Amino acid sequence: METTQRIGLSPFDTLRSDAVLALPGHSPVTHGMFQLDVTSEDGQITKATPILGAMHRGAEKLFESRDYRQVIGLANRHEWLSAFSGEVGIAQLLEREIGIDVPLSARWLRTLILEINRITSHLAFLSGFPWQDAEIENELRVLRELFVNHMRSYTGSRMHPMLTQIGGMTHAPSVDWLEALAKLSQRTDEKFASLNLDIRNELTEFTSVGIVTAEQINELAVSGPIARASGVAVDLRKRSATLMYSELSAFESPLHSEGDVSARLQQLLDEVLVSAKLVSECIPQCIALNDENVNVLIPKVLRVPEGEYEHSIETPLGIASWFLKSTGDKYPYRLKLRPASLHSALALSVVLVGQKLEHLPQIVTSMPFLTGDIDR
Repeated sequence: METTQRIGLSPFDTLRSDAVLALPGHSPVTHGMFQLDVTSEDGQITKATPILGAMHRGAEKLFESRDYRQVIGLANRHEWLSAFSGEVGIAQLLEREIGIDVPLSARWLRTLILEINRITSHLAFLSGFPWQDAEIENELRVLRELFVNHMRSYTGSRMHPMLTQIGGMTHAPSVDWLEALAKLSQRTDEKFASLNLDIRNELTEFTSVGIVTAEQINELAVSGPIARASGVAVDLRKRSATLMYSELSAFESPLHSEGDVSARLQQLLDEVLVSAKLVSECIPQCIALNDENVNVLIPKVLRVPEGEYEHSIETPLGIASWFLKSTGDKYPYRLKLRPASLHSALALSVVLVGQKLEHLPQIVTSMPFLTGDIDR
């Protein structure tokens, strides 16, 4: 018999949902009002429809009433596990079109903080997977907290660093902070070495579950770790002219080809390890330039020349693109965001079909997205 249920992801979504997935409360996919209409027959999913828009905040209209400096304060509130990506993405667009040359010290710091954000974002999704072994979940959460708390000692905030300003960074961290970060990066390697076998053993159960093929990735415009777990080698980081990835010997984009739940989780794990190596490689450069200016003087009023502009950045969840239309005023006439999470969430309508209903929690949590990034 065929049945249809509206399934909520948040444990607080019981009043307007027929059922709620049994997910860890700290799982990032539960932090919003995202729902799925799931039709199943004999325990197998035949149709899945993502329900979006319940958390819409009108940010793109708010951009139009903010000057370009103020836009950064809104831009970091979408992919909130990597708020720094939003800051850097819009700053890069404005700096390019206005003609602002960012100091070398700020370029290294931006690269460093982006990779720390990648670590903390990936660890949030990894720890939010419904692991059977509670020790795996706890170890991943503890490791993430170490990075988050270390960042807070620099920025004063757990989520919204507000470190970026047009033309560079607000301030540099201390040398002591950078040296302590080096030890934390080393600890990441050690922690994953001890967890690796347990993680691999548990993920074996989800081999060939929730497969997304490379062809589907391209058709659905999915990017980031989901795409790379299906063998699609798209990563914009090394193409950035104002970030330092091309100078980093440790930079690589791990790839898996299976495209299943196991591959997506392993992709996140591999990317955390690469990011830890990149952080370690950035630290000596940041220390060497610690006494240099991390920003430049800019006019009190910034105006982008009249025209239409686009800029994309590789965030932890995939490619986020900014589209700006300027009339030469100090406010953007239009400023639109294409978030990475939107296409990842919409892909669930394809990924879930033909899968067992009992695997719904694992498939959803292996497709990292944030509701706030979707309902912008």
